[in-house]
Amino acid sequence: MFVVPASQHGQHGVHSPSKFVVDVWLVIMRYLSVLDIVRLGSTCRTLHEFASLRHVWRDVLFQHRFLDQCYPHLRSCTAEDIRHQLKTAARLDHLWTQPSIVPKRLYTFPLDFPGVFQGLKFLPGGTWLVLLFHCRNLNPSRHSNLCLMKPSTGAVFPAVSTTFQSEMCWLPFLDQDGPYKSSRGDNLILLRTKCNDGSNAFGIVHLNTKIPSITIPLIFRTNVFVRNYAASGDYIVYGWITADRRHFLRIMQLNDNYDGFRKDMTVEIDCPKGHDGKLRIRYDLRLSGRVPCILLVSTRLMAAYNIPSNVPNSVDANLPPLLTPFWQLRPAAVTFGRFVKLFHEGAIVSLYEGQIRFIRPHLDASEPNTYAIEKYNFHPARPQNSQWPCLFSAQRIFWRSSLHNQKGATSPWQMIIETSAVPENVHREDRVLIDLQETQTSAPSASTRIVQDWDELSGRLCIRSIQSRFTQDPRCRKTTWRVTLVDFV
Repeated sequence: MFVVPASQHGQHGVHSPSKFVVDVWLVIMRYLSVLDIVRLGSTCRTLHEFASLRHVWRDVLFQHRFLDQCYPHLRSCTAEDIRHQLKTAARLDHLWTQPSIVPKRLYTFPLDFPGVFQGLKFLPGGTWLVLLFHCRNLNPSRHSNLCLMKPSTGAVFPAVSTTFQSEMCWLPFLDQDGPYKSSRGDNLILLRTKCNDGSNAFGIVHLNTKIPSITIPLIFRTNVFVRNYAASGDYIVYGWITADRRHFLRIMQLNDNYDGFRKDMTVEIDCPKGHDGKLRIRYDLRLSGRVPCILLVSTRLMAAYNIPSNVPNSVDANLPPLLTPFWQLRPAAVTFGRFVKLFHEGAIVSLYEGQIRFIRPHLDASEPNTYAIEKYNFHPARPQNSQWPCLFSAQRIFWRSSLHNQKGATSPWQMIIETSAVPENVHREDRVLIDLQETQTSAPSASTRIVQDWDELSGRLCIRSIQSRFTQDPRCRKTTWRVTLVDFV
C-alpha cells in the first residue's frame, strides 16, 4: 500500500494543491494496485481529484488480465463505473486467495412458471435475470416465453418483472447466445431455432432494464447448414462449409436500433486442408483489440481473421473475397482436446489428458502466434465427461458434489458447491460453499441442484434447484423450482 510520507505532511502541507505535480502522481498511480489507488485518493482532496480522473481508471482497466478483453463495453463507462468494477474484481481476486471462501450473502426464492425450462442467465452486472421457457397452457403452439426479472431480498419477489411471448419456438440458451452488452451498453441476446422448412432462424432480443421491457426487433433466416455462430457487441457471425470444402462466413453488424444491419458481408476464409471438414468448429468475436477479429477454433487449429471495414475486392466478381489469418496456432500434439467452453474475446477451455486447460491467444502481441495456457488439475480426481455438472467462467470454476452425512444423521445427504480459481494456487482445499437448505426432509422427494450461472462483474452465483415430490406415483408428481443467489462481495 502506498502511504504519503510524513515529511510531506509537515513541510508542505498535504492540502496545498500547488505542491502536487499532476504528471508525477499519474506516473506513480500506474504502479499501484486498484485498492492502493483508492486508498491514495482518500488521503486528501487533491489526490482524490487525481485518483478520480477517467484515464487513470481506463489505464488500470487496460492492464487488467481479462476484464478489458471479456467486457469491452467497460471502455465506454464512466470513471466511477470502471472504478467500482475494478474494486469488485480486486476483492474477488483477494477472496479466492484465501484458504476458505465464505459467501457474504445467500438467499433463495421460488421460480414458478407453468412450462418447460429452457434457460436462466444473468444479465451482465448480476442485477437482472432472464428466463426462457415454453408453456403449452399459455400458448398451444408452444411458442417461447421470455421473462426479465430483478430479484429482491425482501418479502416481495420479484421486485420488478416483465414477460414477453414470442411468435417463435426458440431453442435453449447456449454460451454464445449471451446475454451480452452492445457497444452502447444495451443488453442483448441472440436466440436461434430450426424452422419447419429446414432453415435456421436467429432473433435479436433487446432487454431494456430501465422500463423494463423485452423486444425482438430483428429476426433473420438462412438456408445454409450453419456449422456454428457467435454474437458479441454489435457483431453476429455464422459459418458454413460447401460441398467442395470451402469455408464461408457471414459477418453482420447491427445498426443503432438493432432492427437491421449496418454492415452485412459474406467472405471466404483461408483454412488449411484437413481443418474445414467434419471437425467441430466454433467461432468467437474479439472486439477489444485495435481491429475487430473473428477467431475460428477447431480441435486442431486456432486462427484469427480481421473483420474488414469494407467489403474487400475479390479476384472473381462471382465469388466472395478471401480472408487470410493474421494469427494461427496448431498444437504440437494431435489435438487441443475436447472443448468444454469457448469464451468471448478469444479464450477456450479444453479437456486434454484429464487436465483442464485455458488457452488464451495473444492477438495483439508483437510476436506472431503467441499464446498462454493456464492449467488446472482437480484434486482429488473426479470423473470428467461431457455430462459433468461444472460451470466455467473467465477465471473461476464451480462444480457440485455430494457430501454424505455420518451414520445416524437426520438427513441422508447434502449437496455442496465447490469452487476454485484458474490458474490454481496453494489454497485449493476446503473451497466449499454449503447451502444449508439442501437437506432433504422426511417426505419422499429428490433434489437436484444445478450450478446455473456466474456473473464475474458482480461476483454473484446462481444455483437452480429442482424438487420433485411424490415421485413414486406419477399421477401425483409435482415439480417445484427454487433459485439460490450467492453473493461473494
